Amino acid sequence: MTATIEVTKIEEQAKGRLLFNVRANTAEARIDFPIGIQRLETPVLDEAAVLRSTLQFAEELTAALRLRLPPEPVAPERRPEASGARLQPSAPAAVNAGAR
Repeated sequence: MTATIEVTKIEEQAKGRLLFNVRANTAEARIDFPIGIQRLETPVLDEAAVLRSTLQFAEELTAALRLRLPPEPVAPERRPEASGARLQPSAPAAVNAGAR
């Protein structure tokens, strides 16, 4: 299932700031993100700025989560020795005898 995203303006704050709620509905959960932005020229630009901020937040959250999780074990069928492949030492690079 793909997540659905809803963007709702919650309030106008001082100095041209806008507060939005971004709701993500996924198969696993429903999460609300409050995102504040500086008001832009149109509601369409405001929503685009909110979505960009949400995407940046999601990317940073993903990176932080990956750092916290233990590494995933490699499945036995994906290991090189399981496929019968042998690691071969690489051949020495050819030496250009004419160069000095």
